[in-house]
Amino acid sequence: MIIIGIGALVSVIAFYLKKESMKIEKISSKLREIEISLAKNGARDCERWSQTQKLLEDRRQDVVKLYEKAEKVIK
Repeated sequence: MIIIGIGALVSVIAFYLKKESMKIEKISSKLREIEISLAKNGARDCERWSQTQKLLEDRRQDVVKLYEKAEKVIK
């Protein structure tokens, strides 16, 4: 009788451990997907910032040229 009770107890514990393990696997896979998504977004953001900085530098050069032309007209 005691052996049957211990066997049942071990079975119940194993069942709940397996159930928790499955939950952890699901959460882990979702976390991996989120990390991949964040990495992709980070790469896109980096590319956008480099393009934005390039455009800002181009505009800055355009403004400098306009001031130079304005100075020539004034003199």
